[in-house]
Amino acid sequence: MRLLIVFLFLTISISESCKNAAPSLSKDLEKAEKAFNDNPTDSTYNDYITKVLEHFQNSPKGTDQSGILIKAAKASEQMKKLDQEIIFLNNIIKNYPNLEDNHNRIYRMIGLLHGTNRHSTADVMAVCYMSAYPEDPRNEELKTRVPKAGTPQEYMMEIARSIFADTLTGFNEAKARTYVDACEAYAMTLPKDPETPQFLFKAAETSNTLRTYEKSFSLYDWIIEQYPTHDRAPVSLFMKGFLFDGTLKDSANAAKFYTEFIEKYPSNPFAKDAKMLMQNLGKTDEEVLQELMKKGEANQ
Repeated sequence: MRLLIVFLFLTISISESCKNAAPSLSKDLEKAEKAFNDNPTDSTYNDYITKVLEHFQNSPKGTDQSGILIKAAKASEQMKKLDQEIIFLNNIIKNYPNLEDNHNRIYRMIGLLHGTNRHSTADVMAVCYMSAYPEDPRNEELKTRVPKAGTPQEYMMEIARSIFADTLTGFNEAKARTYVDACEAYAMTLPKDPETPQFLFKAAETSNTLRTYEKSFSLYDWIIEQYPTHDRAPVSLFMKGFLFDGTLKDSANAAKFYTEFIEKYPSNPFAKDAKMLMQNLGKTDEEVLQELMKKGEANQ
């Protein structure tokens, strides 16, 4: 079941800006949903969630999945599946930031994060929540749970510094993962904050260092889809090609994203780099060096 939930996190990609009508449910999903509602057990829950994941996998990208996600989150809450509920809520809030009840989902998520011992991420989300919804009377309770007063940016800076706080061990992977989660919490709670795209980009860079590349792609897509006019959007698209090229050695996907970048941002400073990298796809460093040496000799 855990693998299926991780699969959900990696495969859902829904853009609020180009959202199509919700697809009709398959008979298998309708049957599994009814079976769970009639008899909510671990077995019927697992079967229901499996059918939900299959539905997402088979649906066209960009279709409105909010209703199914909301139902899956409620089913997870009913069965006390905290990790699963967090992931469903994450996808609802992230991909549908304008849903009316999202502030209650964010508040719920703060408690769930504490319940799964992700206290630093919960604290960031709580501080962001108080900034985003200053009139919410529940803020008094949140104030009692955060360790100290501070702005969202101060909390983010403290977590970022903790990644290299130990001069003996250097890069702290656990702290780095917390920082990525905190950046996402910041973005979900303060989607219109001017610093949000930058935090998402830093999270993607940190994910690259952690070699969690699926997370990197997800974060780059978040920037590209939700913040298309920000200066980090073209860089994010370029980085998708660069990761496929230099790290994953996937020339086909690298060419796809380099081409998309060149066509979309022909005057961007990275356009020349993208063209050069396109020409050298699939070649070894030695082959590239030999070609450069030959060109140098020809120009003498």
